[in-house]
Amino acid sequence: MISLPRSPFIKLMLAVFVVLFITAYTLSSRPSFDKDYWSFRQQQEAERDYKSRQQRQQEQYQQEQEHPRFPAEGSKERVPLSTFKVPDSLHLTHDVAIPHSLPHWTKADTDMLESSMGYTLKTEMLRQEYRKDEDLTNQPGRLNFAELSRAERIYKALWNHVYPIYQSLKGSDKDREAQLIELAKTKPEVDFFLGLERRLYPWLHYGRRTSFSLHGTYKGRGLVFCAGDGQFEFVVTSIQAIRNRLQSQLPIQVFHMGEGDLSKPRQQYLKDMAAGIEVIDVTTILDNGFMQLGGWSIKPFALLASNFEEVMFVDADAYFLQDPVVLFDDPGYMATGALFFFDRTLFPDIRTGSDWLKSILPIMSSFPPKSRMFNLLSAHEQESGVVLINKKTRFLGMLGTCKMNGKWERDLVSYKIFHGDKETFWTGFEMVQEPYAFMRNYGGVIGELRPDDSNAVCGAQLHEDHKGNPLWWNGGLYRNKNEGVNRYLQFDYWMTGGGHQKHRERYSRDKETMIQVLMDEGVQNSDDLELEPKDASWDFKESCLSGAKVNELTQREKTLANGYVGIDKIARGDGETFYNGGTVDPRTHDWNTATA
Repeated sequence: MISLPRSPFIKLMLAVFVVLFITAYTLSSRPSFDKDYWSFRQQQEAERDYKSRQQRQQEQYQQEQEHPRFPAEGSKERVPLSTFKVPDSLHLTHDVAIPHSLPHWTKADTDMLESSMGYTLKTEMLRQEYRKDEDLTNQPGRLNFAELSRAERIYKALWNHVYPIYQSLKGSDKDREAQLIELAKTKPEVDFFLGLERRLYPWLHYGRRTSFSLHGTYKGRGLVFCAGDGQFEFVVTSIQAIRNRLQSQLPIQVFHMGEGDLSKPRQQYLKDMAAGIEVIDVTTILDNGFMQLGGWSIKPFALLASNFEEVMFVDADAYFLQDPVVLFDDPGYMATGALFFFDRTLFPDIRTGSDWLKSILPIMSSFPPKSRMFNLLSAHEQESGVVLINKKTRFLGMLGTCKMNGKWERDLVSYKIFHGDKETFWTGFEMVQEPYAFMRNYGGVIGELRPDDSNAVCGAQLHEDHKGNPLWWNGGLYRNKNEGVNRYLQFDYWMTGGGHQKHRERYSRDKETMIQVLMDEGVQNSDDLELEPKDASWDFKESCLSGAKVNELTQREKTLANGYVGIDKIARGDGETFYNGGTVDPRTHDWNTATA
């Protein structure tokens, strides 16, 4: 017979032993499916971790393909300043601006916005420069272009970051913009982007809430002209030259600044005179309260407002010797998405433009150091009579150019530094580090021989294609309109303005640059440099060029150019009729047979 012990301590010890025994037995006999369950859970978590790592690696790979990867501070890893590449052969026919690759926006940047440093940055970047009704005439200090340059580069990173978010939203542009505004309440980078866009480009928000809805309207390719009543006869001749003589089928949009700029009857005339012509008031698309357009400043805004994706601006008094459509296949344009033309080489030893650009641009593309302006060879760099931009790919460069043509930006700064809008195109692209190409030939001349010098050609400014053939000219049909010589030119000859030399950038009037050139070449004196032949030289007052080979136009080119005079005579007659209060129907004219 077994009896329990009477001692309380022994009873307690037996109870503890029984509990431990039962627990051990229970754990040892847990069903196998329970063990399998926990093993399955661990396997699932491992697979999720693996897939997550794969996704992160894939996203990182895609980002590195789209944006350069910068090494950590102190790292010995070397990364190119630019990932933008063009064919080596392109440098033989074009001057290409290879931009710096700016870092892309990251989560760390978003986190920084919530810090004290981020608050300071936003305070600086989002300050209001001016209101629509504000006059900055006596407050030029309100515009700080060095700060603008920084703000525009931050905006570029944000635009590229927010645009995919916008694209992922559903519905119409109006719906997506509303959703993006809502997202800004929880996403600080979206809120910062919207605020920065309102500060930098307030004229965009006219019937829209973001730039994305405007960007989404672009499609196709075409020509853009700008004309008011004062340019009416010019634009009629230029368009009819393209439509009726060159038989170009490119659609055309003519922009103006309202009825006070281009009268209703003249607008109707332009619509009726040839197929595929639209006449558009730019102030119905962009907010003129901020732009306050006048004169040259309409040009970049017209390019922005046009619904063409690939757009070519043509001055009202520019004329082509080839169908302008050939420029859309130009290798410089195809490689960079932006094609510009050089102006004439004029007025050396002027530092104003280069000194100002150096003061506002902490980083530059490969182009400015080699430019004539920076090397004091010419005060002018770009001729903006023809400009090509792919706005789908170079939208941000287009915005940078427009910014320099806003009311107070141009009146107080850019137009004082440069002669009008011309240099604002390539410098606007420099502000945001977008690539562009210049056709590698300087402004030449087309017209007639100088009466007292058969080695000089006088007339309008000519531009060649990348093969060196005459392509288009600017300045109209008169002998020398700037000096009031308003007789029609006889178009027989042309001369290149140069710029083809492979190493022309090795020569500079700037002493510091020349010292560096001498050190690079290992010579003691500039006389020891092997310089290629100099470019032709301009007699600016007479609009004549000499010092290069005199070329005769082909018979086809002579027929085209001199035939444009006949078109111009009709246009001037109709312009006179409008001036005197009459009206005329352009369809009553035989534009094809009009001759000088």
